Amino acid sequence: MIEIRNLMFQPLTFHLIGDERSIHLNARERRLVSPDEVSDELRTAASRGFVSLTEVSGSTQPDPRVETAEREHDVDPASEDRVVARQKKRRQV
Repeated sequence: MIEIRNLMFQPLTFHLIGDERSIHLNARERRLVSPDEVSDELRTAASRGFVSLTEVSGSTQPDPRVETAEREHDVDPASEDRVVARQKKRRQV
């Protein structure tokens, strides 16, 4: 499989090879397609820096640079008892 990643901060749409299909990528979105579907339009966009094309093997490890939603709200047991955030002080007028 080939991972297509939109490197732009705007949506992009590209044609794919076969069956008159296209792919729409939102800003910074990633999608997987088969290598047979990668068109010359996608390769040109990759050479100009609009998208990145990365070959992904069948057994992949999660990208360590991307946080997963399941760990987003985990609480550290050591810091569970103490208050982490302090209330902001209001300015005196």
